[in-house]
Amino acid sequence: MQKKVLVLGTRNTVVSPMMSELIKHITFKQVDVYSAGISPEEIHPHTLKVLLEMGIDASGYKPHSVNEYVHTKFDIIITVTPESQKYVDLLMACRTKIHKEFDDPRKVEGNEIQQLNAFRKLRDEMNDWLNEFLPRHRLL
Repeated sequence: MQKKVLVLGTRNTVVSPMMSELIKHITFKQVDVYSAGISPEEIHPHTLKVLLEMGIDASGYKPHSVNEYVHTKFDIIITVTPESQKYVDLLMACRTKIHKEFDDPRKVEGNEIQQLNAFRKLRDEMNDWLNEFLPRHRLL
């Protein structure tokens, strides 16, 4: 049976969708992965662009609200913002809760190349972290 993982952020525009798509990619879709936000907005175009550079087409990605998953049982919930961590601690039951924050690439100022490079840096750091995390939690 596939393990169920939720990646929860605040807006579901950058970190949580990027992480969920990377998990699907690394595990060859052998993990049932969901991504959501507390206040979801549209996915950031740079998120789509840097994932596509790795061969991951997330163009069909739709933002989701955590409210859609409150009654879903997950094996692992990964929170990626302080707000999402507080939310999960209060409202969601799960055996394994992991909190991992990354620098927000949207905070990088500069031209489009500098901004894209910040998204690439996030993608690569996240990819490295997941390649250690996934086997440790028997998801790979």
